[in-house]
Amino acid sequence: MSPNAIVTCFLMMLPILLLSLVALFYSRKRSVFLALTLFISTTEVIYLIAEKDAEKRTIIENIDTVERHLRERYPGEQWFIRREEGIALNHGGIEVIFLNELDKGYTYYVEGGKVKQSGGFSKEDADKEWRHYEEES
Repeated sequence: MSPNAIVTCFLMMLPILLLSLVALFYSRKRSVFLALTLFISTTEVIYLIAEKDAEKRTIIENIDTVERHLRERYPGEQWFIRREEGIALNHGGIEVIFLNELDKGYTYYVEGGKVKQSGGFSKEDADKEWRHYEEES
């Protein structure tokens, strides 16, 4: 787990823990504090689920946009397409490996509805020619 994830988990749990501790000491208002604790924890879970769902939707839309771009630019060719691997702040990267160039992969991003290629990756002993490299226009 990354340090940022640990801090986020701690900050999300802090109000729940504080309200639970307060509920222990104030017996008259215990049910109010426990209800508030339940409300906050439920709200946090709904927020996290909605955020993850929005991220997945963005990735699927980006994959569809890159797929359309590749069909227009490279008709008749075949490729593997997947989301970019690794930890990144921007989860919109799409990796493409063409079947006629298996030793290299290309990274695409979708910005404002336009597909942009942002480099790639290759095996150590790969051919030096990048057949599917796209110049910026």
